[in-house]
Amino acid sequence: MMLPEVDPNRILVGANFGLVVSPDAGASWRYVCEPFITGAVNDNISFYKAGSDGTVLATSFVAFWRSADGGCTWTRAGGTVSSNVLTRDLFIDPNDPLFVLAIVTELPAATNDSIHQSVDGGRTFTGPAYRTANGNRLSGVEIAGSDPNVVYATELQDGATVAVQAFLLKSIDHGATFPKRQRLNVPSGTEVRIAAVDALNPAVVYLRLISTAAGTDAIAMTSDDGLTLSDPPFTILAPTAFSTFLVAANGTLFAGTTSSDLYAAPQGTTAFVKRTGPRARCLGQRPGSSTAPIYACGDGFLDGYNLGVSDDGAQTFRPLMKFTQIAGPLTCPAVSQGCAAQFALLQQTLGVTPPPGGAGGGGGTPSASKSGCGSAGGDGAALSALALAAGYLKWLRRRGTTRRRAR
Repeated sequence: MMLPEVDPNRILVGANFGLVVSPDAGASWRYVCEPFITGAVNDNISFYKAGSDGTVLATSFVAFWRSADGGCTWTRAGGTVSSNVLTRDLFIDPNDPLFVLAIVTELPAATNDSIHQSVDGGRTFTGPAYRTANGNRLSGVEIAGSDPNVVYATELQDGATVAVQAFLLKSIDHGATFPKRQRLNVPSGTEVRIAAVDALNPAVVYLRLISTAAGTDAIAMTSDDGLTLSDPPFTILAPTAFSTFLVAANGTLFAGTTSSDLYAAPQGTTAFVKRTGPRARCLGQRPGSSTAPIYACGDGFLDGYNLGVSDDGAQTFRPLMKFTQIAGPLTCPAVSQGCAAQFALLQQTLGVTPPPGGAGGGGGTPSASKSGCGSAGGDGAALSALALAAGYLKWLRRRGTTRRRAR
């Protein structure tokens, strides 16, 4: 879920059938389907992120895609990530939308992950600035909003079935080099991912620690480059798991789950307190104001909305959008024609009767998507599966596989 700083009325929601867009603060909604973005029905989008200038970058299985006109046209990123890679993650500098860091797995061996840089808003990349050794993988990268020279990444060393060691990498030269590599004191079998870098203090990093064997999901904090972690970390037990993380503009931390438990903690702590919230697939707040509304992606059936908004600091949420409100593809001719058949399938899946004459937006008969529109079931949990926004909690894609939004 993305809220570009440059346009206070624009809201973008990544779903498993495409990118849903409102240009008028949620009064109306249209979308662009995934096959239009990638040009293929079998190259699905894993997540979307938006820069402060409104540019949207999409990560598919094997490429990064860029749109600078609200989703009407998309171009594939070139340079060192243009081919022979599996795309894993990217992060847009909150202060400079032209600077982007991306993680890829290098093919054909698929035994090394690497970090690449873009200085033209994701059009082209150079690198690598960092490459793993010994088959290690990278699980996330993030630029500190309060000091763009500071960049963190997490690295994992795998055993036969689970991660056996985890490391926190740090750059102090805007991602040009990563001289600091600290082994984290976590049990073997712990998947470590970056939850967020603190919005006010670039030395503070919040890490997500997942242990499948122990059935735990935890948030820990470090303020010394990973040398020590907050002890004990804030931990919840399976089957509940964290699904999204937000550092609000005032520093408050929010951690959402898909079981309606929403946790909040003061800035610079992991002293989370549980409150009731939506079954959150995402959390977001537009940059620029500490009193800006907080948005949450909910479950269309159980919460009664797919996107809600809070005006009281995430104490309560009111409905803003259900997927059934999507009026059709974007009105630009290429999307209107190229996504018409996809929209008809989406309406059918949502149980919406299309208007006489077929899907709004008209024209075009591309093949049906084998992902979002064609396979998602109903307006609830399946279609509520939403991508996470820049700066919010990122999910790991295991080597050789690609992560889709939680269903």
